[in-house]
Parts: sequence; C-alpha cells; structure tokens
Amino acid sequence: MLKQNEKSKSLQMKIGQLLSFIPLSPNQWTLISLLLAFIGAYEIITGQLVYGLALFALSGIIDMVDGAVARARGETTKFGGFLDGVCDRLVEALFLISLMFYPLPYVWMDPKIWLAMLIFIGTCMPAYIRAYAAYNGVISVEKARAMGGLFERSERIILLFAGMLAGIFVSMDYFIYAVIAAIVLSAITVMQRIIVVMRG
Repeated sequence: MLKQNEKSKSLQMKIGQLLSFIPLSPNQWTLISLLLAFIGAYEIITGQLVYGLALFALSGIIDMVDGAVARARGETTKFGGFLDGVCDRLVEALFLISLMFYPLPYVWMDPKIWLAMLIFIGTCMPAYIRAYAAYNGVISVEKARAMGGLFERSERIILLFAGMLAGIFVSMDYFIYAVIAAIVLSAITVMQRIIVVMRG
C-alpha cells in the first residue's frame, strides 16, 4: 500500500510539473473542476446522461491537477486545501442530486431516497465528524486528519463509477445496488469514526 501511495504521488508530481506552465493558479484549477461539474449536472438533468458523466469524469481529472500543480510550484496553502475539500463535496453532491432528475429504476423504494441517503451518510457525515470533533477539541487536529475508515471518498467514487458503467451497459438497477452498497459501507465508516472520537 505504501509503495502504491508513493507511485501515486510520483505520478501526480509529474503531472503537476507538466501542467505547471499553464497560467492558472491551483485554486483556478479547482474552480474549473467545479464549473465542469455544474455543466455536467445540467446535462444529466436534461437527459444527456453520457455527456454529463463525461463532464463529471473530466471534473475529477482536473480535481487531481490542482493539488499536483500546487505541489510542483510550491504553492500549497491552507486555503487551497480548504477550497479543494469543499469543492470535492460539492461536485459529489451535484452528481447525486442531478441523478434525482434522471429516470432511475425503483429498487425497494424511490431512487431519490437512496440518493439523498448517500448524500447525507456518504458525502456529508464522515467529513462532518472529522471536522466537528477537531473543532470541539475532542481529538487533536492531527488525529482528525489521520482518521480513516473502511469506505472513504475514493472508494465511494470507484464503486459508484463501476455501478454506473454496469447500469449503462446492462441495467440501471446495478447503479442503484451500488448506491445502496455505498450507503451501507459509508454507515460503517461513520460508526468507525464515531468510535475513534469516543476513544479520544
């Protein structure tokens, strides 16, 4: 796992060095990522699922660029990290909210309820627990930053992406199953983080 993280950081550094000549600040890259997500959400809402997904995928790629450029230029800032984190949550919420306007199949209950549950349990709660625990001084900022869990944002995105691919090529039921699985795994992560906070 450590070697994999090192390879990922090395790749991001190469990407950052490659793109650092473009006259855009890291924060501008972040905002471009958010803008693409808004356009992607509009495309999905208007029924253009494939175009919308392509724009969200491009948004995700650019989201990796901002941090890489910041590190390559030596321009990492606390505000940049804050802006990136906020935009990450907004992009994920935009994706899930836009799908509430797309005709998804009914699996046990209205798909809008599943999506709303995932926004709350998956997108909001893990980050909220980390931030609020540190804000109240229940645990140190360092421990809050190191707080992990079974199912974090990257795993959630991979699962939803795989579910969406299965949905496009086989049946959208599979996407709803992926959403349900993400809710369950996110709930476990929420409990894990609460236990960490309780232990101090």
